[in-house]
Amino acid sequence: MSGVVRWVWRDGEFVRWEDATVHILAQSLQRGSLAFDYMSVHEARRGVAVFRLADHVDRLFRTCDLMGLPIAYTREELIEGCAAAVRRNPGAKSLKISALIPSIEAELVPQDPRVGVFICAYDVVADVIEQHRGTPRWGNALSLKVERDITNRRPDIIPPQVKIAANYTSAMFAKWRARQEGFDEIVLLDTDGYVAEAPTSNIFVAGPEGLFTPPEQKVLHGITRASILELAGALGLRTTVRDLTVDDLHAAAEVFLTATSVGVWPVVRIDGLAVGDGAPGAVTEELRTAFARIRCGEDADFEHWLHYVA
Repeated sequence: MSGVVRWVWRDGEFVRWEDATVHILAQSLQRGSLAFDYMSVHEARRGVAVFRLADHVDRLFRTCDLMGLPIAYTREELIEGCAAAVRRNPGAKSLKISALIPSIEAELVPQDPRVGVFICAYDVVADVIEQHRGTPRWGNALSLKVERDITNRRPDIIPPQVKIAANYTSAMFAKWRARQEGFDEIVLLDTDGYVAEAPTSNIFVAGPEGLFTPPEQKVLHGITRASILELAGALGLRTTVRDLTVDDLHAAAEVFLTATSVGVWPVVRIDGLAVGDGAPGAVTEELRTAFARIRCGEDADFEHWLHYVA
């Protein structure tokens, strides 16, 4: 740990970071049935704030509803639980809420389906990344590989809109292989060969005709993605939601990813080929700067996206 004492909200009570555990045979650990959502925390103009907190909690409830996880808390209780976790953990920059079945189970369908909720507010760099050996792959611009062997999450198995642990396994191994090949990130295709998304982020293409991004029927309903679409409109940029091909990526003037953890992330190489001139483009930089200002409370038009916790 970073030396700071961290506390985790567990079913309405705070426990120390190291005590926020479940049994190795817990149903969600063995079966991948943990639902979660991830948020960012910012030192904003009027104090500490969580970006679009209510929207993230709503998405967690949609995940639990789609998967049949019987979460017992109300929306308001979890919003306040998130705010309380941030208040209890000064310096936190990340916020993760997890809903899981902690009971020890013998069968696939749990006999005890009670859902426990854990909320962690922490500094992802100091509390997590720096606790491991090696250099993290968190550069300012990305080298991307188009993953052609593993497709994106199929809606007839687990919908891509669901943030549940089992939904990330195949993409994790594909990204792991890509890292060994020297890439930073992968982009997944759907079963028809169209561009879908990266494992934990959405993808955009920018050019003279505006911004393009794949339809939300085939991707996670990214809250940063939705924010960038709205922000782009406010900046006078044309936005189009449509199918994208791999050729569209290779021919693009600019490509970037969006995610809670990174905001707007430029892609400068795809499959070893330079995107545009091989540097972050003007549209990408404009959106990245504007979005960073919003999350710090410096744009009054979008301050309603900030949930101040004090």
